[in-house]
Amino acid sequence: MREVQTLTDWRREFSRCHLPSSTNLVLHAISLFAAGVGEVCSPSVRDLAEHTSLSMPIVTKHLRNAERCGWLGIRKYGPLGEKLKRNEYMPKLPEMEVEGWT
Repeated sequence: MREVQTLTDWRREFSRCHLPSSTNLVLHAISLFAAGVGEVCSPSVRDLAEHTSLSMPIVTKHLRNAERCGWLGIRKYGPLGEKLKRNEYMPKLPEMEVEGWT
C-alpha cells in the first residue's frame, strides 16, 4: 500500500491519477473540510459547490466519480425517520477497504 499520512500526500496521489479536472477540484474542496486521510467529514453539496464554483449537480457527479475511482468513501447519515439524509465523506486511497464505506 502507498504511504499516505497527510491530506497533502493524499492530494498529491490523486492529482497524479489523471482524473477529470472537476473531480480533482471536488476532492481538493473535500480536503478543506477533512481532518485527515481516513477521517470523516460532512460538508454539504452546497458548500462544495460554493468552494469549487461548480453547480450542485456537477459536484454530485464528480463526488460519484471520486467514489467510483476509490479516492472517496461516501455514506448516508441522519436520524432514524429523517427523509433527507446528508452524506459523510472519507478521503481514502483506492486500495483502502473500510467496513461500511463504499
